Amino acid sequence: MKMQRVTKISLFALALAGLMGLAIVGLPAVLSAEDSNTVSFDVACDCRTGATLDGGVRGAPFLIQGKIFPAGTLPSGMASNDPTQSVNGAASIGNWICRGQMTGTLPAAIAAAYASTPIILNTQYYLLNDGRALTLEGFELANGSGALSVTGGIGGFLGASGEVRFPPSVTLGTNATGCPNFRARFHLQQGR
Repeated sequence: MKMQRVTKISLFALALAGLMGLAIVGLPAVLSAEDSNTVSFDVACDCRTGATLDGGVRGAPFLIQGKIFPAGTLPSGMASNDPTQSVNGAASIGNWICRGQMTGTLPAAIAAAYASTPIILNTQYYLLNDGRALTLEGFELANGSGALSVTGGIGGFLGASGEVRFPPSVTLGTNATGCPNFRARFHLQQGR
């Protein structure tokens, strides 16, 4: 029983680490644009919202949420910011939700044959306070790299598409919940 709990906690931590990598894409309501298609924003992932079922089982689902902030808002290092609170007077501009499944825990006899396939599959939702929203679908590989595709948008993001690979992103550190604060930068194709 104790070993099952340790396994579940370990897999939940692995899922959170994967989420840290996967969580580094999306669009905020307030854009920091280097050009018309490049955007940056900050996300405070909230460990208090994390959930996983049967962490030791292949295909185990997970869910975690966080808050989106304008780029440059969140502190770096071991910070004390609460994802649900304003930071230096800047309020959250939306909600981030990530759900997915772990694909690991393969039998040792075949694990090497699948070493280059994703260990995490996920869908992310960027729900902005102004009514715009984005949906992304993606994966993470065991080496920490991965990709997400923008599969659609709502409101001002209608017709949004693009591809996001990570890194590049900047993990700023952790927040009061123990989850990452991170900054994302990516290129988005214009809707047609």
